[in-house]
Amino acid sequence: MLPMGTIMAVSMLLGVLITTDLAVIKSIKKLPSLGLKGVAIIVMLSGLWNVFWYASQHLGEFWGNAALVSGLLMILVSLYSLIPEKLPAMFISIKPLILLLLLGCSVLYGFTIYNL
Repeated sequence: MLPMGTIMAVSMLLGVLITTDLAVIKSIKKLPSLGLKGVAIIVMLSGLWNVFWYASQHLGEFWGNAALVSGLLMILVSLYSLIPEKLPAMFISIKPLILLLLLGCSVLYGFTIYNL
């Protein structure tokens, strides 16, 4: 069975990959819309689990705070794929920053798990 941190790191990375507009990753956008929405829902559920389960039990600890931040970022990133037309303009304008932060969280989780 995979550790939950690994699942979260992969979910974060998937969220970044399906949401980014970089030309290098444009081939991912060619996947069926239903597949992309399915991945976005998985990212959303992972973010909800991070915020409402792990972070709520470990606030004040490093990994509890990391779970809160990464969970909120995963929820927001999933909304970019699920309901982009309903997001406020401010969220659209900070999309590159949100993706960079989520990528950083994924690297933090992945690097820590690798070193265990």
